Amino acid sequence: DTTRFDHKKTRTILQKRGFLQKNIVRHAYRPFDNRWIYWEPETKLLDEKRSEYFPQLIQENIWIAAAQKQRRAFDPPVITKQLGSRHLIERGANLFPLYIKPFHHRDEYQPNLSNAATEHLARLDTDAPALFHHIVAILHAPAYRTDNAGALKQDWPRIPLPATQERLLASTELGRQIAALLDTETPLPGITQGKPRPELANIALLTVVDSAPLTPEHLKLTAGWGHAGKGGVTMPGKGRAENRPFTAQEHPPLGDETLDVSLNTGCYWKNVPRPVWAYTLGGYQVLKKWLSYREYELLNRPLSADEALEFTWMARRIAALILLRPALDENYRACADECFKRSNN
Repeated sequence: DTTRFDHKKTRTILQKRGFLQKNIVRHAYRPFDNRWIYWEPETKLLDEKRSEYFPQLIQENIWIAAAQKQRRAFDPPVITKQLGSRHLIERGANLFPLYIKPFHHRDEYQPNLSNAATEHLARLDTDAPALFHHIVAILHAPAYRTDNAGALKQDWPRIPLPATQERLLASTELGRQIAALLDTETPLPGITQGKPRPELANIALLTVVDSAPLTPEHLKLTAGWGHAGKGGVTMPGKGRAENRPFTAQEHPPLGDETLDVSLNTGCYWKNVPRPVWAYTLGGYQVLKKWLSYREYELLNRPLSADEALEFTWMARRIAALILLRPALDENYRACADECFKRSNN
């Protein structure tokens, strides 16, 4: 029981009504950390069920998760196709969809656009997905964050709108790449599928000390990345990661040093470049946050082989995001220089 939750009454109501199999859905719990959740529309079984939100989750929809202000400096938004947790952003996520269902009793969806945005897209003969992904590209450009650092501490981002179709579509393509890299449900050739791109191939390789055969014991995460705090809340730990220079075979254009990130004394992920390890999204240090929830004392089991491989794929996705930054900055500068300015008349 809690102040708003009577467990016996809730159980009786839900047993009588029955289980809703279709409401087991994917859930974006933290950046790069999708899980499963049972979304219950009745009672307080799910504490804050956001009844107006769940019907908007259709296959074609995609969401920007952002906060008006963050506790620290501005961080790029999370992009997801899944049901998003409020804490997908550390300050509290607001979810902005590409499409919206204005009438809950009808199966009709429309682009989630203002009248001004609709008119601008009509002038350029483009559509809502193009604008959505342009926004993603701008918000992930480091130069945009630098140029607008003061304003971003105070309010929502202001996005320059390209004045030409050509510029908008070029920005859109970069945004689509960002969205795909951020979506762990989307397999990416050269990153999570097939032969890896040469600059990514040696990143975050699962390595056993002394080249011993991999066993479940090697997959116990016991390096101190997380522990249970008050009320069972997962708290991050210091963990163990060793800094070292790149080898000649490893060195991609990603900083001057790399880390070997430990699962335990006998196994580690080899070569996680410093910018990849330090990468933040939504206010979280992504890889360290992911590890904190999977410490052996919290899971009470080793990682599966797929989970250990997921860390490698996340590191490669993040490396690919970082390698896009020069193109994102160039795109932002071009959009800012050629942006559409609305008349005050």
